[in-house]
Amino acid sequence: MTKKERVLYHKLAVLSNLLLMELDEMKPSAAIGANMHQKAKEFTEALEPFLVAAFDSQQVRSGTYLTDVSNKVDTVIRKNYEQILD
Repeated sequence: MTKKERVLYHKLAVLSNLLLMELDEMKPSAAIGANMHQKAKEFTEALEPFLVAAFDSQQVRSGTYLTDVSNKVDTVIRKNYEQILD
């Protein structure tokens, strides 16, 4: 596997993890939100072997990697957020 492929897989793993974390925090109750949450769980479960392989390193498990990535995403969104009025 090339470095580019490993980076792409890692992005997918991080984004899947972030999606599920954010949906868990939202605790969606409306039908569309609950459906999205369920689909995200199914997607993550389907990717579980891949996610385990991507995150099965001592550095990721014991470090602050996922928290750091999440914080950076939050910062970028917060700094660039513009309310959509349409």
